[in-house]
Amino acid sequence: MRKAGQTGSGLVDQEDIGGLCRAVADGDRDAFRRLYGLTSPRLFGIALRILRDRAKAADVLRQVFLEIWNAAAEFGAVDDPLVRLVARVRSLSLDLVRAEAVEGHALDPFETEDEVEDPLAREQRSEELKALLTCLGQLTQERRRMILHAYYDGWSREALSIYFHAPVHAVNTWVWRSIAELDAGLDA
Repeated sequence: MRKAGQTGSGLVDQEDIGGLCRAVADGDRDAFRRLYGLTSPRLFGIALRILRDRAKAADVLRQVFLEIWNAAAEFGAVDDPLVRLVARVRSLSLDLVRAEAVEGHALDPFETEDEVEDPLAREQRSEELKALLTCLGQLTQERRRMILHAYYDGWSREALSIYFHAPVHAVNTWVWRSIAELDAGLDA
């Protein structure tokens, strides 16, 4: 479902991101600026959705881009560097949520903040997003909600287990199977 060479509001060519990461590894500041411009809106949105705090999301984004500057070759060496970047932002954001829970400032995983813009509500959707929404529409309503809560809202498997009144191992299986169905649909 990916089209080569599209950037901006369309698809981002994975080879472009990989090439930019390799150029950043060689110290190319212009490549770093282009990489930031291509990926930061999506990465910031992911962090913001999980953390529900713009300042914390900006901190996570700064940390990830500092890691990219210091170890860009690692990001550029993978098949899909954008997936690696998204995973890193998600991981750091969830680590911050967990650390705050330990300190007693836990976020309620079922609480939502109305001020956060819903990227799915934007009129201008990329072809990749349209394909993903089509595949999500083919899942059962419960499994679709589970996937969206897990990846869009950043809920843990334990929170999903509580919300859906199911054991954690069952939630893990449902999420895994749903992701496999989404992957198959996107690859078709």
